[in-house]
Amino acid sequence: MMMVTPLGGVIGGGIAVAGGAAALGGLVIGLLAVSALVIILAGRPRRRVVAGGGGLEGYWAFLLARDGEADLLRHTLSRREAFFDRLAREPVRSRLRLDRETFLRNLARPRPEPGLDDRMLWLLATAKANQAERFGVGLAELYGKLNPDDPIRVRTALQEHYHTRILADAVAIFGLPVHARPPALVARAIVKLLVATPDRWNLPLAGFAEMAGCVLFRALRDRGVALFADEPEVAARIGLLYDEILGDEIGHVGYIASVLGPTGRSVMRGLYRLLGHRLAFQLPELVALVGRRELVRRFGGEFRLDEMAAELPGRAYAAAMI
Repeated sequence: MMMVTPLGGVIGGGIAVAGGAAALGGLVIGLLAVSALVIILAGRPRRRVVAGGGGLEGYWAFLLARDGEADLLRHTLSRREAFFDRLAREPVRSRLRLDRETFLRNLARPRPEPGLDDRMLWLLATAKANQAERFGVGLAELYGKLNPDDPIRVRTALQEHYHTRILADAVAIFGLPVHARPPALVARAIVKLLVATPDRWNLPLAGFAEMAGCVLFRALRDRGVALFADEPEVAARIGLLYDEILGDEIGHVGYIASVLGPTGRSVMRGLYRLLGHRLAFQLPELVALVGRRELVRRFGGEFRLDEMAAELPGRAYAAAMI
């Protein structure tokens, strides 16, 4: 649903309409310039990301314990592989028979057809939730933006690869496939711009977008669990899969907050207040499913990273508050 920076942060959601995407693209470019100017004028350089130093030391220990060993060549984390092996041994399948043709037809559309029920909208939003993120992570790696000697960055990048797999597994519960598709043209252009931009400039933007990702993935989790509550095993598996993503997103917000100085965190919070709900509106399936008023409500409340982390013990660690 989101567009990624080299760090894996989301910055635009499932951009579907050319005019809306172009407007959002111009806004992103402007915000990128403002973020760069603020950080440069503040004169606060980005700290080198290493396994040590307060919150980052704790985050590094948490990543080792949760994810295990990283293999960048194979895009694997040893303990994540064990997690998926367990899921494969304990498969969950819904009894629902959903219209495969309707799903595939709408998966290729920029916005859903009128009249789709909430379950189909949820499946489409879940299936589309990682198109731009997958593209951005792959592009950043291709362009050498990922330093293999930075252990935290390697693991956060690999987590993004697993998000694609997790969301596909959620859709597969209903016997439906998710085919890899590139994001829209404007979305691809913005991703390329951000990949070419120094991290020091785009970190506040990436941080705001990771904050938005926490809210959006929680909304999809909550709605999915409620929609399929009549099949308890299905609802539980949906919650489990989305919690895996949420744990990562919470960690990414805390990580960026720990790297940024006070000025960068202030910019990050301001972007979230200004643009959080507008980013959510860029995914038509989510708007149709949840409603604009509910999305505004979710983004209008205080962003409590500590409470989010406390909801997922053992799955989430925030190196710093925002």
